[in-house]
Amino acid sequence: MEKYINKIIRADSYDFIKSIPDKSIDCIYTDIPYLYVNGGVGHSELCVRTARKKKELEDISKGIDYSILEEFKRVLKKVNIFIWCSKMQLLDIMKWGGGYNTDLLVWCKTNPTPQTNNIWLPDLEYCVYMREFGVPLNDGYELKSKWYCSPANKSDKDLFEHPTIKPLQLVERHLLHATQPNDIVADFFVGSGTTAVACKEIGRRYIGVEIEEKWVKVANDRLNGIDQNGQISLFLR
Repeated sequence: MEKYINKIIRADSYDFIKSIPDKSIDCIYTDIPYLYVNGGVGHSELCVRTARKKKELEDISKGIDYSILEEFKRVLKKVNIFIWCSKMQLLDIMKWGGGYNTDLLVWCKTNPTPQTNNIWLPDLEYCVYMREFGVPLNDGYELKSKWYCSPANKSDKDLFEHPTIKPLQLVERHLLHATQPNDIVADFFVGSGTTAVACKEIGRRYIGVEIEEKWVKVANDRLNGIDQNGQISLFLR
């Protein structure tokens, strides 16, 4: 277990998680491959946006296999899970978490992509938070809001090229509210490494797992202050 701490591991999460001992993780914070509707068919936003441009990602258009949620429960000391997902995945995930204290957290974007067709603006992203009895939440009025409002973080997308990157400040706020110093936080779909960077900044330990070699490199470079162009900055987060 210790060999995985504060590391980004290239692996298939569905296989890798089986190597994690029971009740060894304090919190899971993850941004799963999204399922969304495009022409009446479900697609992963991460796959479509990135693979269309780079032709690098496998077809992950079916979101995730929800069986991994049972593995999440197994490896956690107590259920303490943040899952970013699309609206199409909300019902399944919230049904699974029905036995726990469950909250819906949202990121409200002030500059969503304009829409000309017959749909709402894509100005919300959703995070389901599930907490078992006995998991404490830390005090701090600034930590307790269920919504976060900001522009879409285009600068982060430009720096790290990941299409679904979340605001680092928001991830830090969530983890400051629901974890304790030196806790182990696992992200089994770590992408560009935002969860790992947040843990490093606020004094939590992390385990990051990602199947795509490109994102493993991006996440490790980011932790070392290097952007996707190879530029080094002491202020890069």
